[in-house]
Amino acid sequence: MINSGRTGGTARRLRIGIVSTAVARGHGRRDAPGLLDVLTEIGEGRHPSTDGLPPYVLGVRAQVVRSTTRLRSRMLLGNRGLSEQIQAESVRVVTQYTKRGEPAPAALARYGRSVGTWRNSAAVCRSRAQGLVDEANHLLTCYWDAAWTRARRTREIPELRPTGWLPGRIELDATWHRIDDGLLSDRWYGAGTARAGGDPAVVAQALAILDSQATGAGAPRGTGSRG
Repeated sequence: MINSGRTGGTARRLRIGIVSTAVARGHGRRDAPGLLDVLTEIGEGRHPSTDGLPPYVLGVRAQVVRSTTRLRSRMLLGNRGLSEQIQAESVRVVTQYTKRGEPAPAALARYGRSVGTWRNSAAVCRSRAQGLVDEANHLLTCYWDAAWTRARRTREIPELRPTGWLPGRIELDATWHRIDDGLLSDRWYGAGTARAGGDPAVVAQALAILDSQATGAGAPRGTGSRG
């Protein structure tokens, strides 16, 4: 059963509502005079650099980074025991399947349940992190809409802000989409690319065995035919 400790618990939210959106729009109107050149270029169809984002935008981005990092940290801490269990079971799975060449469906099923619990917890944590990102991007939309509307009072700018133009847009980094990397300490913050010849990590080998058996992609090298 997944609990809040395993999925990252709660994190400080941006609290989307009348007050927060009003604050975002207020910042946008206040900052508009300093953004006239950028907004004018966008209105003319050009794509100016978005370097030097306004303080409000940087602040929202920093808050999201802080909150999502806290979520992941809590998830990893809450799953520490589960991670240790998977590490130990991985050794047994690899030994059974690649060294002895004797499939052990029952043991692999137990391992699969442990990995499934991990993946569910990580996926729920990622969903919560995505919620924080979506809230932040909503506030940034309010900010830029207000800045655009105020700028139109002093510059000839199109009535509507270009769809999809959102300087400072926030996205989850790639590590959030590789949920098994939390079990692979040597790849957690790396590029996530497998080494030539396959990843030698025992956990990575065991996960590959589990996934190949589950999808029927073929038995791993060294497996026999006994049940």
